[in-house]
Amino acid sequence: MALPYIDTPRTEIDANATYMTNGFRSAARNSLSALDSVENSFQSPSKDHDLIKGLENGRSQKRSEFSLKTPRAGSRPNPMRNAFHDRRNLPTVPPAKGEFTPMLNSIARNNFIRHNNSTRRRSGPKTPAALRNTPGLPNMDMTGYGDDSTNLDGDPTPVPQMASSAQSTPLPTLPGRNGTVVGDGYNMMTLREQENVINKLDKENFGLKLKIHFLEQNFKLAKPEFAQAAIQENTELKVTKLTMERDLHQCKKSLRRAEQDLAGCQVELQELQANARRRHVNEDLQKELDQLRDDLENKENELHELQEELESVKENESERIQQLRDEIQDLQYDLRQKNELVESQEDEIENLKEKQQNENSSVAELEAELQRAKEQLEDLQSSLEQAKSEAREAKSKSEEAVEAKEQAVEDLKELQDEMTDKSFYTKGLSRQLEEKAHKLEDELNKLRKEHNILEENFQNKTRDVAKFEEEIEGLKEELSAEKARMQDDLDLAHHERDIARRERDDISERLHEADDDIRTGENAKEILKTRHDALTSESASLQRDLAQAKARISNLEEQMEAERDQFMNDTDELRLQHRVQLDQLHDEIESLKHDIEDREGQHAADRDRWDSLKRNLELQKEKVEQQAAGYKRTIDKLQNVETTLSGREGKLQDIIESEKQRHLQDEELLNRQIKELNDDIASRRQAAESQRQELLSVKEELRGARREESSLREKLQGLEDEIVVLQATLEEERAFAGNQQKSGTSDLEKQLQTANKERQAARDKLANANIEIHNLRMSSAELEAERDELQSQINRIQGQVDDTYRLDQEKIDLRKSKLRLENDLNRLKDEKRALLETKDKLQVDLNNEIERAAAEENRLLAEIDQLQDKLFISSERRDRELVSAKSRAERLELRVQELETLLNNQASPRLEASTSPDFSILRRSLEDARHQERDALQRESTLKASIRDLKTRIVELERENHELKAKELSAHSPNKSPSTSLKVQEELRSLRSQLLDMHKSMKDLKTRNLELQHATIHEEERKDLHELLKSSTLEAESLAVRLSERDARVNELRTHLRRVRDERALSAKKAEATQRELESLQDRYDTLLDELTQHSERNGRHAKEIRGLGKEIMWLRARLVREEKFRRDLAWSKGLMELGERVRIACNETDLKMIAEMGVKPHSPRKKFNPRLKLKAVACTVLAVCRMQKMSAEWSKSKSLGEGLRKAKGEVLKKRESMRRKSRIDW
Repeated sequence: MALPYIDTPRTEIDANATYMTNGFRSAARNSLSALDSVENSFQSPSKDHDLIKGLENGRSQKRSEFSLKTPRAGSRPNPMRNAFHDRRNLPTVPPAKGEFTPMLNSIARNNFIRHNNSTRRRSGPKTPAALRNTPGLPNMDMTGYGDDSTNLDGDPTPVPQMASSAQSTPLPTLPGRNGTVVGDGYNMMTLREQENVINKLDKENFGLKLKIHFLEQNFKLAKPEFAQAAIQENTELKVTKLTMERDLHQCKKSLRRAEQDLAGCQVELQELQANARRRHVNEDLQKELDQLRDDLENKENELHELQEELESVKENESERIQQLRDEIQDLQYDLRQKNELVESQEDEIENLKEKQQNENSSVAELEAELQRAKEQLEDLQSSLEQAKSEAREAKSKSEEAVEAKEQAVEDLKELQDEMTDKSFYTKGLSRQLEEKAHKLEDELNKLRKEHNILEENFQNKTRDVAKFEEEIEGLKEELSAEKARMQDDLDLAHHERDIARRERDDISERLHEADDDIRTGENAKEILKTRHDALTSESASLQRDLAQAKARISNLEEQMEAERDQFMNDTDELRLQHRVQLDQLHDEIESLKHDIEDREGQHAADRDRWDSLKRNLELQKEKVEQQAAGYKRTIDKLQNVETTLSGREGKLQDIIESEKQRHLQDEELLNRQIKELNDDIASRRQAAESQRQELLSVKEELRGARREESSLREKLQGLEDEIVVLQATLEEERAFAGNQQKSGTSDLEKQLQTANKERQAARDKLANANIEIHNLRMSSAELEAERDELQSQINRIQGQVDDTYRLDQEKIDLRKSKLRLENDLNRLKDEKRALLETKDKLQVDLNNEIERAAAEENRLLAEIDQLQDKLFISSERRDRELVSAKSRAERLELRVQELETLLNNQASPRLEASTSPDFSILRRSLEDARHQERDALQRESTLKASIRDLKTRIVELERENHELKAKELSAHSPNKSPSTSLKVQEELRSLRSQLLDMHKSMKDLKTRNLELQHATIHEEERKDLHELLKSSTLEAESLAVRLSERDARVNELRTHLRRVRDERALSAKKAEATQRELESLQDRYDTLLDELTQHSERNGRHAKEIRGLGKEIMWLRARLVREEKFRRDLAWSKGLMELGERVRIACNETDLKMIAEMGVKPHSPRKKFNPRLKLKAVACTVLAVCRMQKMSAEWSKSKSLGEGLRKAKGEVLKKRESMRRKSRIDW
C-alpha cells in the first residue's frame, strides 16, 4: 500500500497562507524568487494496501467483534484480518474542493478511486459456500480473494491459513452442548460456536464485574462514615432550623422595638418642631428688641457726642491753635536733631567702611596663613606617605629576614639529618651554623627595632597632621565669624541711616499737615451751625421711642423667661428618654455578643469534626486506590492469558475462584470490622454518657457560680447605692453647714456682689465706649453730608470766585473735617484706654475674690474626698470577693467549652445510624439550656435596671425628705422663735419695697436732670452759634486774601503737571518701542521652539522607522525559517516514503513467493501487518500532530508580529497620504 502523495508546498511571501501549487508558482505572484525552487518529485506508487485505511477497518472490526485474545503475529485466522480489507467504509462521493489539509484531500481522493476500482472488479462470489468445511484446497479462481468481508451471507468463503489452529480447536464438553461431542462426531467447534462461547464468557465476566461494582458500592454505603455523615447533616439541618427560627424571632422583636422607637422619634420630632417654632418666634422678638435697644443707644450716644463736641469746640479752639504752633516748633527742632543724627551716622558708616577695608586686609592675611597651613599639611601628608613607604619596606625586610631565618633553620635541619645519616659530627660545622643563626637573629632584632622606630615616627606624623587640621578648622571658623560680624555691623549702619532718612521725611510731612490743620481749625466753627434745630426735634422723638421700647422690652423679657423654662423641661425629658434607649441598646449588644461567642464555639467544633471526616475520607480514598490497583492487576492477568480457548477458560475459572475467595475474605474482614465498630460504638456511648453527666455537673456548677456572681453584683450595687446615699447625706450636711456658716460668709458674699456689680459697670462702660465709637463713625458720615451742604452754601455766596478757588476751598474743607475727626478719634481712644484700665483693676479684684471662694471650696472638697476614701476602703473587700467569683465562673465556662470540644472531637466518625438520636437529643437539650440561660440573663439585666432606677428614685426622695427636715429644723431652731422669723421676713419685704420705690424715684430724678441739662445745653448752643456767625464773616474776608495766594500756587502746579505729562508721553513711547522688541524676540523664540519640536519629531519618527525595520526583519526571518523547515520536512518525508515503498515492494515479492509455494496464485497479494507496526504508525501520527501544534503556536507569534507590521505600514501610508493632501491644499 502506498501513502497518499504530498505535493510540494509553495509559500507566498506577501501572505500567510500555504498553497499546493504542484511545482507552479501562485497566481498572485508575478515573478519567481529563490523561494520558488521546485522540489523534484517521484513517480506515485500504487494505491493498494493503504495502512491508515487498514487501521480504520481494524477498529471497525474490533467494534463488531469482541475477543479476549492477546494479538499474536500470524496466530489469528483470516476472517479477523479481512476487516482491514472491508470496502464498506470507503467513500462513495468525491471529496469537496474546499478541503482544509492537503493530506486529507489526497487520502479522500485515493479512497474514492479505490472504491470505484474495487466495484468494477467485483463480479459476484467466486468460491462456493458448500465447500466451507472441506479440509483440502480446491482449484478455484482467486482473482477476488481477500477483498470481501466474512460477516455477510453470500460472500466468497475465505481460505484459512495453514499455520492457524482455527480449523481443529479441541474443547472440553460444555453443559450447553447436551453432553455430546460436536455434531460431526469429532471434538470440534466451529468459529461461530467459539464466538458464542467467548461471548457467553464475556457476559458472565461482565455480570461478575457488575456484581463486584454493586458490592463495592453497597460496602461503601454500609460503612459508618456515610452513616455519620448523614447523622451530621440531619443534626446540622435541625440546628440551623432552630437557629433560623430564633434569629427570626429576634428579628421580629427588634422590628417591633424599632417601630416603637420610630413612633417615639416621631413624637419627639413633633415636639422639637414645636419648640423650634417657639424658639424662632422668640428669636424674632429678641432681634426686634435688640434692634430697638441699639437704636435707642445710638440716639443717646449721638446726643452725648453733640454735646461734647459743642463743649470741646468752645474750650479747645484757642488751645488747639497754640498746641499746633508748639508742635510745629517741636517738629522743627526734631528735624534739626534728625539731620545731625543723619550726619553722625554717615560719619559712622565711613568709619565702618574703613574698618571693613582693614578687616578685609586681615582676612587676606588669614587666607594667606590658611594657604601656608594647607601647604604644610600637604608636606606632612607627603612625609606621611614616605613614612608609610618606609614602614612597608621595613616590613618587607623583616619578612625577608624571617624567611631567611626559616630557610636557615631548614638548612640546619637538613645538615643535622645528613650528619645523623653519615654518623659523624664536626665541631667546625656546628660552630659555623651557630654563628649563622646568631647573625640572623641579630639582623632580625635590628629590623624589629627599625620597624618600631618607623611606627613611632608614623604615629607622630599622624598626630601632627591631626593638630594642623584642627588649627586650620579653627582659623576657618574665626574667619567666618569675623566676616559675619562685620557684615552685621555694616547692615546695621545702613539700616540706621535709612531710618533717619524716613524720620526726616515724616517730620517734613507732619510740618505740612500742621499748616493744614491750622487753616482747617479756623473753619471748624462753620460746620455745626445747622445741627442745633435738628437735634432738638430728634431728642423729643427719641424720648417717645424710648418709652415705647421700654414697655416692649419688659413684655418680651417675660415671654423669654416662660419659653426658657419650657425649653429646660423639654431637654430634661429628652435626656431621660435618651438614657433609657442607651441602656436598652447596651443590653441588646451584650446578648448579641453572647450569641456570637456561642456560634464561634459551635463553628470550631464543626471545623474539627469536618477535619476528622476529611482524614477518614482520605483513608478511604487510599483503600479504594489499592482495590483499583488490584482490579487492574486482575485485568492485566486476563489480558495476558494464553491464546487458546481451553487455557483461557481454565484461567478464567481460576480467576473467578480467586475472586470468590477474595470476596469471602473481604466479607470476613468486613464482619470483623463491623464487630469492632459495634464494640467501639458501645464504648463511645459509655464515654459520651459519662461526659454528658460530667457536662451536666459542670453546668450546675456554672449556674451556681453565676448565681453567686449575680448575688455579689447585687451586693456591689447595694454598696454603690449606699455610696450614693452617703454622698447625698454629705451634700446635705455640707449645705446645712453652709447655712450655719452664712453669718461668717455674708461679708464675702457682699464683697463678691459688689465686685460683680463693679465688673458689670465696667462692662457697661466698655459697651458704651464701643457704642460711642460706632456713633462717632456714623456722625462722621453725617458731618461729611453737612459739610457738603455748607460747601454748597459757600459756593452760592462766593459765586464770583473762579473755579480754581472753589476746588481749593473744597480741598481745604476736606482737610479740616479730616483733622477734626482725627482729633475726635484720638480723644475717644484715650477715653477707651482709661476705661480699659479701670476694667483691668476691677477684673483683678474680682479674680482675688474668686480665688478666696475657690480655696474655701477646695477645703470642703478635701473633706468629701476623705469620706469617700473611707467608703472605698470598706468596699475593697467586697470587690475582691466579686473578682474571685468572676474568675471562678470564667474557669468553669472554659472547662465546659473544653468538654464540649472533647465530646465533638472524640465522637467517632464511624458511628452507626443508631447513635444519631442520642447526639441530636444532647445538642437540642444543650441549645435549649443555652437559650434559657440567655433569657434568664436578659430578665436579670432588666430587673437590675429597674431596681437601679427604683433605688435612684428612693435616694432622690430621701434627699428631698432630708431637705424638708432641714428646713423644718431651721424654722424651729431654738435660737430663733417663729415670731422673730416672721418679723424678719416682713422687714425684708418692706425693705425690698422701699428699695424698689427708691430706684423708681432715682430714675425719675435722672430723667428730669437730663431734661434740664438738655435745655441748658440748647441755650448755650444758640449763644455759641450767634458768636460763630459773627466770627465767620471776619474769617471769610481773611480767606479771600488767602485765595489770591493760592491761585499763584495753582498756576505753578499746572505748569508742573504739564512737564509731568510730557515726561509720561516720552516714557510711553519708549515702552511701546520695548514692547515691539519683546514681540519680535517672542516670535524668534516661538520659531526656535517649533524647529526644536520638529527636530525631536523627526528623531522620534526615525527611531520608530528603525524599530519597524527591525520587526520586519524578524518577520521575514521567521517566514524564511518556516519555509526552510517546510522544505526540509517535505524532502525528508519524500525520502521516507521512497524507503517505505521499497520495503513494501520487497515484502510483496516475498509474500508472492510464499503464496506460490503454497500452490495459490492470488491476484492481489497482501501483507500481514504486525500490531507493533500499527502502534508505531499511531505513535507517529500523534507525534506529527504534536509537532504541527507546536509549529502553529510558534508561527502564531510571528503571525502577530507580521500583523502589527502590516498595521503600522498602513498607518504610515495613511499619514503620508494625509501629508500629501495637505501639501496639495497648501499649494
